[in-house]
Amino acid sequence: MDATLHTRDKIVELARNYIQTVGYHAFNYKQIATVLNIKNAAIHHYYPSKEDLGVAVIEKDRSDFECMVANTANAEPMKRLEGLIYNYERYFNEGHKLCLIGTFGSAYHDIPEKIQKVTVKYLNVVQDWLIEVMQDGLDTGAFNFEGTAEEMANKWAALLPGSLQIGRWRGEAYFNELMDGLRTSLKTA
Repeated sequence: MDATLHTRDKIVELARNYIQTVGYHAFNYKQIATVLNIKNAAIHHYYPSKEDLGVAVIEKDRSDFECMVANTANAEPMKRLEGLIYNYERYFNEGHKLCLIGTFGSAYHDIPEKIQKVTVKYLNVVQDWLIEVMQDGLDTGAFNFEGTAEEMANKWAALLPGSLQIGRWRGEAYFNELMDGLRTSLKTA
């Protein structure tokens, strides 16, 4: 854990890690308190409820995504998508983590409404960006695929989280095959 992070940030990072590895329902404040060598009450000071912490984790992840988008904004369409693929490859290689959208999506009906809303909002941000990049790729000739940019973005939005979930039990070769399939899906017609 980065020593320069403040306690509030460390709590969010640890919660994100637990949510990505064991799920929202399986992690608790005690796990975080133990790692940080603090009392549960210290976590409750920053995040009174697990729901509040869940929302903070999603908002932090969305903020990280938006930073990636800003950092790649002037790049060619495929380079912009490679930034997203890199994140998914990192998740997979760091202990078969799931993305937060996929994690909360799979438990959607069992999570608090507040978390549902911020998850949907985050998915919409990602989806809108994917559509924009897909359309830019079509317009510039960088991509050549059948269907609309929205249809291709929908495929990517479903396949990325799914690749992490199924990759957990089918293994690295399968996960890599899916990532390669996403890349080549943009050059078919």
